[in-house]
Amino acid sequence: MTATAQAPAKEAQEPQTPKASKAPKSSSGRKAASAPLAIGGTPRADLLPPEVRAAYKGKAVVRMLVILVVTVAVIVAGGVGYATLRSITSQTVLQLERDRSLDLLARQLDFAEARQIANKVDAAIAARALATTTEIDWRAYLDEVSTTLPDGVGLTQLVIAPVVAAEGAEAVENPLQQAAVATITITATSVTVPDVEAWFDDLAGITGFAGIAPPATVAGSPADGYIVSLELLVNDEAYSLRFQNEEEE
Repeated sequence: MTATAQAPAKEAQEPQTPKASKAPKSSSGRKAASAPLAIGGTPRADLLPPEVRAAYKGKAVVRMLVILVVTVAVIVAGGVGYATLRSITSQTVLQLERDRSLDLLARQLDFAEARQIANKVDAAIAARALATTTEIDWRAYLDEVSTTLPDGVGLTQLVIAPVVAAEGAEAVENPLQQAAVATITITATSVTVPDVEAWFDDLAGITGFAGIAPPATVAGSPADGYIVSLELLVNDEAYSLRFQNEEEE
């Protein structure tokens, strides 16, 4: 019983020594311990501060940025130059077209007087053609009448008169007489009695013959000779139309 009581007292007298805590190993230490030891290698030492190494890396980035900026600037400058060249070319072409238009206008002004003269000439030609629509070449026509005279008959008097159309109640149409535009009163003499019927037949073959207006008379004697009087009717076929023919050509 006594031994059992003294044992716990002895244990109480012994001082307890605290155990030293183990310090955690650093990661660098672990890496160093795990890395194999190189024997006979080239000794190297990196003496550059981290700031210098970071500055080197920054310079490379700046260099790349500068190259990129210069490339973009060159592309932009090329685009601006091309656009400027196109603009200058367009302005040059536009100015050339304006100069050409002004030149054409100037030439038109130069020929304006000529066009006015040409218009006046055309108007004069049209007026001449209109004014000579009812023109008859009487010299040539009377020569044609003279060729129909019988032998021994000579012309003594010719009277040419235009036919004026009557208006209103005075207009009387003769169904046996063709429309006439002029009349020729013919007076001819003959020593013998002329063959009037044969003469009328020959007159019917001339240009523009529209008939003989009654009465046609033959008066005289063998001693004094005979006088033939008749009125020849002329229609529009006798018109010469010389200027109208020129316009058609």
